Amino acid sequence: MQYYFAPMEGITGYPFRNTFEKYFPGADRYYSPFLVANQTFHFKKKELRDVAPENNGTVNLIPQVMTPQADQFVWAVKVLSELGYQEVNLNLGCPSATVVTRHKGAGMLEDPERLDRFFEEVFEGLEKIEPHEGAEVVSQANGVPGISIKTRIGFSDVKEAMHLTEIFNRYPFCEIIIHPRLREEYYSGEPHRDVFGEMLNKLKTPVVYNGNLCTVEDVKKIRTDFPVLDAVMIGRGALQNPALFRMLRAAEEGNDPQGAALQKNELRPYLDELFENYSREMSGDVQVMFKMKELWAHLRVLFPESGKAMKKLKKAKTRADYESFLNEIC
Repeated sequence: MQYYFAPMEGITGYPFRNTFEKYFPGADRYYSPFLVANQTFHFKKKELRDVAPENNGTVNLIPQVMTPQADQFVWAVKVLSELGYQEVNLNLGCPSATVVTRHKGAGMLEDPERLDRFFEEVFEGLEKIEPHEGAEVVSQANGVPGISIKTRIGFSDVKEAMHLTEIFNRYPFCEIIIHPRLREEYYSGEPHRDVFGEMLNKLKTPVVYNGNLCTVEDVKKIRTDFPVLDAVMIGRGALQNPALFRMLRAAEEGNDPQGAALQKNELRPYLDELFENYSREMSGDVQVMFKMKELWAHLRVLFPESGKAMKKLKKAKTRADYESFLNEIC
């Protein structure tokens, strides 16, 4: 089984990825938070830093792109190919209203016919790209990066899933990652695993499951229900329990996963180095504190009896305040 670390906007940038991989290795792949391709045909400097090969030497990174325009996506693939990437992922899953109203992310699922035309134009455009010198053939005949997608099962009705499946089967994707919720469900409610199973049975492309995988038991259940799966994508589960990938590896080897569980003395060195790595990327402790608080919104599940300490974290405004919180909790 392959384990992928999901892209989490605002959290899983390269300072986080490199620190996490150092202290808690086990993910086979990391996916970048989405880069926005637009009419300027330029990525932001911050986005380019995040996917720069020199900033990602310790991880296997797949860059993710968001755009509703085929020519912009083809341009993005070319740029990323020149950086050495052999796969580019298209975001069809972000449910944010600010994204969807611009027909991006999960908004692209609202009009399947338009999505079909988008893919047709994309693959026609990719055929015209001159492969970068030294590029390796992945799934495209001319050596440009393979294209994967991260999608939901529909926009507002589970019945949309089969139509989307028909569309996806028309194109040579190297992988399809499915989060089995509708856009309108955001991240609430139980995933529609029955619909995922139907799509899995009909799709010609390798499929990855993503959604509500927070424990070893969650992953075991998915593997039991869908034994043909070769990979799963985990996001919140790995943020909540940094040792999750290690525990999954232990279970695969027939060992008790609790023997690989997170030890309290592992957390502080990881968090201290992450703070330092964020500090090199950002100016001022205030921005870094904001990042750490975002992460602690997930880590707090490790400390169910820490309500008082968490209030202290919420009020923290300086690094000294944050250090005081850490000293109390770990």
